[in-house]
Amino acid sequence: MSLETEIAALTAVNNKLVDTVNGKMAAINAAVAAAISAAPEMYRTFFVDPVVGSDTEGQGSAASPFKTIQKAINATPLGGRCDATLLKDFSLSTHISLNGRKLALRGELNAGRKLILNEFMFEGETLPRMGSFWHSDGSTLDISNLTVSFPASSPGDLSAYYCLSFGSGTSAPIFHQLRFYNCTLELRGTFRGRIFGPNTGLYGLQMSSTVLPSGLAGLILPGVVAGTKSETIPHLITNLSSL
Repeated sequence: MSLETEIAALTAVNNKLVDTVNGKMAAINAAVAAAISAAPEMYRTFFVDPVVGSDTEGQGSAASPFKTIQKAINATPLGGRCDATLLKDFSLSTHISLNGRKLALRGELNAGRKLILNEFMFEGETLPRMGSFWHSDGSTLDISNLTVSFPASSPGDLSAYYCLSFGSGTSAPIFHQLRFYNCTLELRGTFRGRIFGPNTGLYGLQMSSTVLPSGLAGLILPGVVAGTKSETIPHLITNLSSL
């Protein structure tokens, strides 16, 4: 066999190998693209309107909003972030279960929207609770551009979960996070609940462009009285100097 023939044979083998590799790479790239396309989007933006929105027909857009915050959370993949904008004032008379999601609840800037927290009776219990956010796993809560209106508490004993934000059970987060940005905290009477509920080992609270009313002093954490210096509480991370 001549040298020219050998070179031609080697060239043919090489070209065949290149074609095989290129075909494999194309298949791999197509499979990766398909997997990426099928993966759920972890950051979701939704709009909520309790008056004209719908949890059955709504798409979560500004033109076709959901009716409840819970629907927006449920439409967000587990472990994802839900950015929910309230298009109207929202009255909350139940628990909203975050179920491992990170919730950013907001009103449009300068829209004057309110999150109105009301008392309610939880099934099978005799002590009142209040509208709140039930944390689990790695959930967090970020509230911005809203007036958060706290109820006038009923006389007598209140549930330990008469609070804005709490965790419960084996899925309660190790680090319980809450942030207020550009919010007004409003008291509709004498409030005797808490910002945070029990069952969490470490708390994180940040207030930016938000003033803590004197009526909420001593009502941040269970068992922590008004005027306590934040630096003396080992299980709290906050930018507030005292509670």
